[in-house]
This record gives sequence, structure tokens and C-alpha cells, in this order.
Amino acid sequence: MKLALSVFKDSIATVFDSSDQLLILETDRSSITKRETVRIDTTDPNRRAAKLREQGVAGLICGAISRPMQAAIASLGIAVYPFIRGTVEEVLAAYQSNRLGQDAFSLPGCRGRGDGRGKGRRFRCRWRQNGSGYR
Repeated sequence: MKLALSVFKDSIATVFDSSDQLLILETDRSSITKRETVRIDTTDPNRRAAKLREQGVAGLICGAISRPMQAAIASLGIAVYPFIRGTVEEVLAAYQSNRLGQDAFSLPGCRGRGDGRGKGRRFRCRWRQNGSGYR
């Protein structure tokens, strides 16, 4: 399986829509067999999605992502794991051990919020609730 991570230096890029670098990994979930860095030179959702498909990517791990971008990628059958933060190595270890849904890997605002008295917006990333990526 090929997995793409939107990266900036040694961390997950904060916003996928404006990031220009992907780390493409060939993995069998327990080990990584190949790593390749690929540049994305467009901000168009459909062209970005097509780039992922050209690379044979089955899943994308990224930071924040716009709805149109996410929809374009998901429409090609690519699982999207959005709103992730952390270093590449931490995120990979979490992915391989099925811990990516833990709060430690969530961008701020992507986990339960509130003041404990029922006030405040409570939001959880939908993919974390059902344990799978958007498809």
C-alpha cells in the first residue's frame, strides 16, 4: 500500500491545501519498504487529487484540509486522515500501531472542547469516531 504524508521539513504540514511536498511511503502497515519525496506544484483540488492517484496513493495523512480538496481526493477512493499533527516519525509510528486517532496527534480544535458545563462547541473529527478515513 502507498501512503502519502503532507510534510514540511520533518513534520506534518499544518495545511495540506498550501503545502508543496509529499512523502510517499510504500508500507505493509508494519514496515516501510520505500520512501520518496514528491513536490506538488498546484493548489487546484482536482489536480492535487490526480497527482495522488498518479502516485498510486491509497491514503493521505495531512494537517488541515479544505472541504473541496478533501472531497476531490476522497472521490478518487483515497482515504484521507485529516487534522493530524506531529513529526513524520511520530505520526508513522502512530499509524503503524493504530494510534493515529489519539488526541496527541490532533490539531487544536479537532477534539472535544467545552468548559465542562455544556458550554462551548464540542467537535470531533468524524474519521476518528468511526476509526476509518473518509472515502
